Amino acid sequence: MSLWITLIIVTLGIAGIVALVHFTGGSARLRLESKAGVIAMWNNEFPDHPALGAMLEPSSFAALIDLENNGTGLLWAMGDEAVGRVLGAGALEERGEVLRLELPDFTAPHVDVEIKDKMIRRIWAETLKTVLEERV
Repeated sequence: MSLWITLIIVTLGIAGIVALVHFTGGSARLRLESKAGVIAMWNNEFPDHPALGAMLEPSSFAALIDLENNGTGLLWAMGDEAVGRVLGAGALEERGEVLRLELPDFTAPHVDVEIKDKMIRRIWAETLKTVLEERV
């Protein structure tokens, strides 16, 4: 079998596997749809920093978490899992509809949260600015 035929067969096979995984729901992104669910996820991941409440962003891909001792956390969807960080020092940059958090964490140096609603984006930005400034 020639090299070109082998390349075509391998390429079509890989594309077929990717399409099969995608169309059977394997590429679905986690949605943070309820406050109770978000708080449970947070408390499971960070039992030493229990959550008191949560503020979900409208697309259900991120949430700000109110912690005991006036702390704040951020939980966001990454693929089909949720990732969280207790917010400390950092910076906030507004890029149109995206809020970019620059964190001193080599595992998550920046987190982008897209919020289309202008009022909610302003509330998140003000909250994050306050949280990040207090901990610098």
